[in-house]
Amino acid sequence: MFKYLNLIFVTVVGTMLGAPHAMAQEFPKKQPIKIVVAAAPGGTTDVLARITAEFLQRRLGQAVIVENRTGAAGAVAGDYVAKAQPDGYTLHLAGAGLSVLPAIRNNLPYKTEDFTYLVRFFTAVPLLVVGPKSTFSTSQEIIAYMKSNPGKMRHGTPGVGSLNHMGSALFESSTGVKTVHIPYSGISQVYNDLLAGNLDFAIGAVPPFPDTLKVLGPAGSKRHSLYPNLPTFEEMGYKNASHDVWWGYLSPPNMPKSIADRLTLELSAVFKDPEAIAKFRAATKDVPDEKLVVGEDFRKQVLQELKNWKTVADQEKIVVQQ
Repeated sequence: MFKYLNLIFVTVVGTMLGAPHAMAQEFPKKQPIKIVVAAAPGGTTDVLARITAEFLQRRLGQAVIVENRTGAAGAVAGDYVAKAQPDGYTLHLAGAGLSVLPAIRNNLPYKTEDFTYLVRFFTAVPLLVVGPKSTFSTSQEIIAYMKSNPGKMRHGTPGVGSLNHMGSALFESSTGVKTVHIPYSGISQVYNDLLAGNLDFAIGAVPPFPDTLKVLGPAGSKRHSLYPNLPTFEEMGYKNASHDVWWGYLSPPNMPKSIADRLTLELSAVFKDPEAIAKFRAATKDVPDEKLVVGEDFRKQVLQELKNWKTVADQEKIVVQQ
């Protein structure tokens, strides 16, 4: 009897210990892989995801689809991924807003540090843009006007607590200007109202955006390659006024290392593929980073940025209650 029970125990434990290995061997033949994005279709995040999906599908021989889950400045998508099975079939294309949200919300249903971090692959210089009929030509001009007319200029963002919102708050506190914040539910609506003349400017724009919008200057830490003559805020004398924009792939917590390593390898290969690089360039006017940040290094960068944004949120008293 005892020998029989002991045999059952050994069999069950062996099955449990072998489950991750079996899961890894099976991947990716079970079902389509889903890339979850927190942005609406048409924006930069969505475009990056769809290009990735096309080339990842080629490499894995498995269908890869993009699913848009908007809402709560990214928390809806983040919560969905955090609760998904860590079997490799759910990925999350997160942007720099990933480190913003926990800085302004203390009641998130997930912990940012718990995700399985795969690869950070794309960095863009955010831009300060205005509508086509705007009389301003440079960042210097519009800042000078803002200083003389506090509270008169209107700027739009994809929502309260979004990276654009926080970047705009950082810009205001560092330059000493005051403007009116108008939140929307997506960046496309911001661009539409800039074109219509209902907004005066927006900070944090990255291609693709309407060609008729006027770029006044970079809002990032370096000059933009397409606008090399336009100085950064720091070069204009405003310290700590800029922010950078990045994107990277995460997966649910507790993913088996073998699956995480496989996904990191395949994704990294996509971002080095000359044909994929050409598509990224055509769609965003930029290409994936030459040096990819993977695994724990990626995670550490996110958590450091979280601390930095928490300082901004505390200084500007930005808190989001959901």
